[in-house]
Amino acid sequence: MRRALALLSAAAALAAVAGVLPAPTLLVPAVGLAIVPVAGWASVAVAARRLRISRLVLTQEAVEDRPFDLRFEVGGLGRLPVGLEALLDGAWVPLAAGGGEVSLTIGRRGAYRLGPSLVRVRDALGIAERRLHVGRPEPLLVLPRPDAGAPAARPWASPADDVDLDGLVPYVPGTPIGRIHWPALARGAGLHARRITAAVGGLPLVVVDTGGNPGVSAVDWAARASAGQILALARRGGCRVLLPGDRAATTVTDTAGQWRTVHRRLALMQPSAHRAAPASLADVRANAVRIDATRAPAAASGRTPTLLPPEVEPG
Repeated sequence: MRRALALLSAAAALAAVAGVLPAPTLLVPAVGLAIVPVAGWASVAVAARRLRISRLVLTQEAVEDRPFDLRFEVGGLGRLPVGLEALLDGAWVPLAAGGGEVSLTIGRRGAYRLGPSLVRVRDALGIAERRLHVGRPEPLLVLPRPDAGAPAARPWASPADDVDLDGLVPYVPGTPIGRIHWPALARGAGLHARRITAAVGGLPLVVVDTGGNPGVSAVDWAARASAGQILALARRGGCRVLLPGDRAATTVTDTAGQWRTVHRRLALMQPSAHRAAPASLADVRANAVRIDATRAPAAASGRTPTLLPPEVEPG
């Protein structure tokens, strides 16, 4: 709007000068300056009428600081001298004539609601523009980033009668000779070893406690530390997880299935006034690790909350 007013003001000034001097030749640039903003507004008005645009949310779950992918599909503009931009994370992002994929990043775990995206149509000189909202509200879930520096559970050992045989794996130097599967070698399949996993009752236990009214940033730390611990143990054979409010532990033995369910619950975890009930911790043994939000490092508990993009609000 400012550019249009500036051009119209310049055109009016030239026309006034042409009438005072008199200098008829100044009327030509004056008319040209007046036509430019009119042509810009006209092209934007036509484009806004013909525009067909939609928004698709390609990913509705992402780990902290990793992007959600959005796709805009655009049609109807043809060869009009206009550009199309979408407002994402506080900045205008250009869209191609046929649309394209863009990314939106949310830096803190939790459930969010993505509102309609603000899109603007502008003429080639940026003189005129028309704004509109695209897309319906969509739920987004930001998962806690697994912390590789999470407190590690102490190694556990199971008695000989408290293990499960879980198939064969290729031999790795250093594997105890008692685990070598000699029949496989005799059949010509090469050197293999028996893979042994702890029985479910012998798996390490991860206890997550958000009681005691810790700050939101402290609970964020607990969610990241728990995610790192659980994921590491799942890759080593599995663990049991006791989240706030649980009466029974959830068994996680791989990086799919139950891990994804637990990961989503960690994303939604909130501070609580009540500590974990002693009865729910009755089976805690030496092979357990407790992640207590009230014991979060000072740097984590005092962290400034991440600002949300304008189009995103807590869900």
